[in-house]
Amino acid sequence: MQMTKNGIPIDIPSQRKKAPTTGKFSVPKDFYKFKRFATMVGFEEGCNVIATVPMGHPEFNNFINKGFKVIEVWDRRNIA
Repeated sequence: MQMTKNGIPIDIPSQRKKAPTTGKFSVPKDFYKFKRFATMVGFEEGCNVIATVPMGHPEFNNFINKGFKVIEVWDRRNIA
């Protein structure tokens, strides 16, 4: 990175490092058969965690058992 004589960095777009591209978010195929979802919040390994889980899925009960709280319940809309 280039700097001025006063130590101020000069932004040259062609010299920027390229940000890594991430893959597409994958959703388990069995989630598509559910219509009602819950947004949950919990605390894991020292971090706040927000999760979106189908309410009829076994993972929903796993999150409840871990102490997660339901903050919102919503229905999936149909995409035509």
